[in-house]
Amino acid sequence: MTRSVRILAFLLVTTLGAYGCMKAPDTPSTAAIQNTKLEKLEEEYRSAITTREQLRQKLLAAEQNVATQKKALADANSAAAAERDALKAEVKARTGERDALQGQYDTFRKTLRDMIGTADTAVTKLNLPAPTESAATSLSNRN
Repeated sequence: MTRSVRILAFLLVTTLGAYGCMKAPDTPSTAAIQNTKLEKLEEEYRSAITTREQLRQKLLAAEQNVATQKKALADANSAAAAERDALKAEVKARTGERDALQGQYDTFRKTLRDMIGTADTAVTKLNLPAPTESAATSLSNRN
């Protein structure tokens, strides 16, 4: 072979070799794999931040709800205490009224007994005859 053919063959093989080396294989490179992993991690990080913010908002809402419920409970307790005190005072007043009426009733009964005793004494002093059964029957028929 002539020298020019050898040079041409060498150039052809070299060109084809350079072309083969320059052509990227079908498998992704490590940089591409790392970039894909990085993008996934960044997406997960953004998702985690969003979830964290949502949970913080829920926590704040729950804390506000607890504070509102505590205030409502305190208000209900104070209202119940005021009502209880009012009822105690009313029971005390009613008990006093009952005791006063009981005393008046006892005094009235005692006065009636004294008057009946006085009337019986006056009747015995008159020496009237004892009532007969016919008089007692006629009195009961009138009633």
